[in-house]
Amino acid sequence: MDNATDSPPSPARPDDLLVLAGAGALPRLVVEGARRAGVPRIGVLGVKGAVEGATFRNTDWRGKISLGSTAKFREAVRAAGFRHVILAGQISPLAFFRAAFDPELVKILAEIGVHNAHTLFRRLIDELAALGCEVLPSSLFLGPHIPAPGVLTSRPPTEAEAAAAAFGAKIALAVCDLDIGQTVVVKDGVALAVEGFDGTNATILRGGRIARGGATVVKVAKRGHDMRFDIPVVGLKTLAVMKKARCTSLAVQAGRTLFIDLPAVVRRADKLGMCITAFDSGLPAAPVLPPAAP
Repeated sequence: MDNATDSPPSPARPDDLLVLAGAGALPRLVVEGARRAGVPRIGVLGVKGAVEGATFRNTDWRGKISLGSTAKFREAVRAAGFRHVILAGQISPLAFFRAAFDPELVKILAEIGVHNAHTLFRRLIDELAALGCEVLPSSLFLGPHIPAPGVLTSRPPTEAEAAAAAFGAKIALAVCDLDIGQTVVVKDGVALAVEGFDGTNATILRGGRIARGGATVVKVAKRGHDMRFDIPVVGLKTLAVMKKARCTSLAVQAGRTLFIDLPAVVRRADKLGMCITAFDSGLPAAPVLPPAAP
């Protein structure tokens, strides 16, 4: 078990920020949050084929990079000229295996040995540090999207759902501590599906097929989780997959889970009759910075 603190101490407001952006709305939310926090210079270096065009709005520098070339990556980061970096957005695990890697990257991957989000991204953080960049927690500018403890939806959990969430939280933390995945699907005291290489959505669908309705989805970040990358994320797509799998409730760690548009997710869950709870796991909350004073 990693007994380190969950993330580096919350830094002072940076004077610049480069967002290394993958897919989804999260990188855009980081840019918007950094603007609200008063960061004067913001750039986006997006992964080609993944980053959304909207991510580049309201930025001072824009660039794109393909996976696979260490030399081109270093060149792009140096050209951008930022000292602070946040990693945000999804990169499909399959993308790493389909990209054309240069010989140096092949050597780096061989040296890493075990390939998972933590080993790969920590190697990336080391690379950025060598380029003179400090990688900040990806939660830093996303405070409004990280819920406090409590029931988020109009409908509270049933007795069975509450029991499933408590059971699932123990299973999910154990699995997550092993760097296997962050999500489990449970029902009636049974772990029906555990996240692996296939990702969260596939895990929900697998669990739903076995449960045949009424399962609970639990998503967590491990003890000692490095908040500079791979924070658990929930969005409208999560609810769409849960609906297809006929899962009825979702439980996440309070203070440690990012919601892509929290109010919209809650409204949609209410329409679907689902329950969402944020439970206090007793682990440190993700660091955040407040908006700048007007």
